[in-house]
Amino acid sequence: MDTKGYNNQKILVFAGTSEGRRLAEAFAERKWQRLADFCVATEYGTEMLRDLNDLSIIEGRQTAEKMRKMLHGGVYGMVIDATHPYATVVTENIRSACTAENVPYLRLLRSTDSLPQGVITVSSAKEAAALVHQREDKVLLTTGAKELFQYSGVRDIADRIVARVLPSAASIEACLAAGIASKHIVAMQGPFTKEMNLATMKQYGCTCLVTKHTGKPGGFDDKLAVLEAGYTVIVIEKPAEETGVSFETVMRKAERFYEQ
Repeated sequence: MDTKGYNNQKILVFAGTSEGRRLAEAFAERKWQRLADFCVATEYGTEMLRDLNDLSIIEGRQTAEKMRKMLHGGVYGMVIDATHPYATVVTENIRSACTAENVPYLRLLRSTDSLPQGVITVSSAKEAAALVHQREDKVLLTTGAKELFQYSGVRDIADRIVARVLPSAASIEACLAAGIASKHIVAMQGPFTKEMNLATMKQYGCTCLVTKHTGKPGGFDDKLAVLEAGYTVIVIEKPAEETGVSFETVMRKAERFYEQ
């Protein structure tokens, strides 16, 4: 694309999700790699983007203060928040930093569908853990490693809980710290197919799956599919309804930004 009118400011994208990857691909297709920086929290986030040539990646968890410093000085003229729907603290920090530094902010929303009948819904990982504690069966957790500590008090956790997490040292350490047995740690990168989910449930003798309402990009539909086999599914709903814009709207605004 012709960026003759480009105003020498960059776009900062907080990525690390499938939406962030989709944005990175779209930027690369338009030859915008040198006009944007993609911020990811972990090495895994970098790996998701590494194959895109010349993409500028900033790796590391950013505090609210670090975000403000990044935005201070006018390097960035727009921020796109493509972080995980459940990363509410991160989103609030990004939004606050943009407000403080007077930088336009866009929240990229992940679309989610309504839930089928038979799904058990809870409002938080803490509530999910309390429900699992009351159950007698074996449970597959597919909610990531960040809030595994909430399950540390679950009865017979070493025998009853199987956790599927990213294949990183931090994820495995979080599992062990929560009390999950090493033989019950499934360290794999998703998203996973219906067949893989069913195979994992069968392999470990689980009859209940815990997930987040992440939408299709997170393989959510393929997790719900285990309902058909008679398994129980517990879904942690998103903390609150978000406000934001679609992928298409984000791309239109980015194009206008570069045409200024």
